[in-house]
Amino acid sequence: MMQRRRRFIRAKQNRSYTVEQLARLFGCHKNTIRNWFRAGLQPIDDRRPMLFSGHDVNAFHAEQRATMKRPCAPGELYCLPCRKAQWPAGDMAEFVESGNGRGRMRAICPDCGRLLFQAVSSARLAEFRALLDVTDAKA
Repeated sequence: MMQRRRRFIRAKQNRSYTVEQLARLFGCHKNTIRNWFRAGLQPIDDRRPMLFSGHDVNAFHAEQRATMKRPCAPGELYCLPCRKAQWPAGDMAEFVESGNGRGRMRAICPDCGRLLFQAVSSARLAEFRALLDVTDAKA
């Protein structure tokens, strides 16, 4: 089952929220908030109903986003199906310019054979050209 992507709404820093209020704020079920509690979101105290500080909720989400990041080394592109950074097959990639000095790198994943994509600025394009055989493609 695909995991639903959370909207990154910031809770108000100096406000306390109940489980129901957080569920309404983030548009999710109350059990999702309880799962966050099991994953490390700390309540204000150990009383019922559980109250969570807005500052703690925002810090918890920032920590969760940081653990989900998968940095790519120079020349690597991220493959979504494989869920890891991959060196393109045949050391070849294609650059599609989208304007404003930006574009998108496309390459083939050596493991699954699907396309790899990565947004690239013109400043990083030179870095890719030094490591890979990059061709320019029309959008």
